[in-house]
Amino acid sequence: MSLNSLLSTGLSSLNAQMLAIEVTGENITNVNTPGYSRQTAMLVNAPTTLFRSFPMGNGVKVSAVQRSYDSFLQGQMMVANSSSGQAKTVNSALQMVQPLYNELTTEGLGQTMQQFFSTWQDLAANPQGVPERQSILSVGQQLVEDFHRINTSLVSVKDNMNQSLEQVTSDINDALKQIAQLNVSIKQIETGQGVANELRDQRELVVRQLSEMVGVTFKDETDGSVSVNLLSGQSLVSGKDAASLSLSTNVATGYYDVMLTPPGGGPAANATAFIGGPGNTKGEIGGMLQIRDTTINKYIADLDELAYSLANQMNAQHSAGYGLTGTQMDFFSPAAGTAPPVPAATAAGYSALIQVNLTSANQVAAADTNPALGGTGNNLNALSIAALYNKSLNMSTGNATPEAFYNSMVGKVGVDVQGAERGENQTGAIVSQLNNQRESVAGVSLDEELVNLTKYQKAYEGAARVINVGTEMMDTVLGLIK
Repeated sequence: MSLNSLLSTGLSSLNAQMLAIEVTGENITNVNTPGYSRQTAMLVNAPTTLFRSFPMGNGVKVSAVQRSYDSFLQGQMMVANSSSGQAKTVNSALQMVQPLYNELTTEGLGQTMQQFFSTWQDLAANPQGVPERQSILSVGQQLVEDFHRINTSLVSVKDNMNQSLEQVTSDINDALKQIAQLNVSIKQIETGQGVANELRDQRELVVRQLSEMVGVTFKDETDGSVSVNLLSGQSLVSGKDAASLSLSTNVATGYYDVMLTPPGGGPAANATAFIGGPGNTKGEIGGMLQIRDTTINKYIADLDELAYSLANQMNAQHSAGYGLTGTQMDFFSPAAGTAPPVPAATAAGYSALIQVNLTSANQVAAADTNPALGGTGNNLNALSIAALYNKSLNMSTGNATPEAFYNSMVGKVGVDVQGAERGENQTGAIVSQLNNQRESVAGVSLDEELVNLTKYQKAYEGAARVINVGTEMMDTVLGLIK
């Protein structure tokens, strides 16, 4: 080995150790950067040459700056994010619904319904009493307002979910554009033999964030780009092109339909049925659509059935009796002519429409006999109405009293809320576990980086020492020439 070779070997080490120190410094400075993946300078022997029939090394070089990345783990995190995003959205919405059915207070619908039939029992004790009759009208009005309040609040939750689609579709569009733009940048850099590790980190972070909003799959392409599809297969990102979501108001429902324009353009397709994954179980957008189109509709349908069936039974019994002036009329309006079980379409919207039909206390029908025939002191109809509270009706869930049916409604909401809370906790724990796993694979350990920094620093000092020795040897040779 010549002195020049010795100096060259030392120089190669200086360059390699310097690059390794720079990579270590990059890791340390990005220790708190979201999505950053630890990088490693891969050191390899430089090609050997023969010197006096012996293979001699020519130092060291950095073959690559390798980024820690696990594609399988990335896929698992996306699946977990999609489930977690949906669960959080559903739980958040149901937390707004639960107080509507809170029977721990004295102001719930169940309490008012019980109080309403109790006032009929009071009237039976004094059929001509004005205070008792006024109390029936007052509590009847409170009952109607309770139906309206719950209906309005449930519709408000639907409206909130519908409105939230505007923000989430905008965020999804932004994420899709970012991924397509990063595809272009990465391809340009890597085509020129460059390293785009930081851009790949940014792209994977955006893909993970996207998966929390909507269920997606991804595929690494050979040109460095990544393709993103919906779970049902529709393309969202292909190379430099990104799909876009838009909202169109459905004339029939008054709510938004989610429209999907494919990458590169083309006619928009209605994606409402599949954008949230199977059964709207994936992503925030799936949670919004599930609450808006399924869960709340179920609660409203139950409320409508209870209001309609109650009005049907009340009106039938009340109109069979007589008021103080001989009136015979329905207690509630509009008319509810179909006896339980009530078809859902017939009862639809009734909890929002129900009103007290009476305008005077004299119209309260306590007697089953016309006043002209001595019915003013008769309490038989009031007793029959009071007994309706315990009468079993043929409801959609089977025979049940109004109280039992309402309690089953409260129970359904309670079960749904518990399920949503459990779902958010479980999916959140899985996401946390996978994030920890990613940190162990690709995260930056300051302890490890500081050890590497010391290691490369000492190697750099050693290489400098080799060059110094070579320089001294060169000076010695030059001294002989003098």
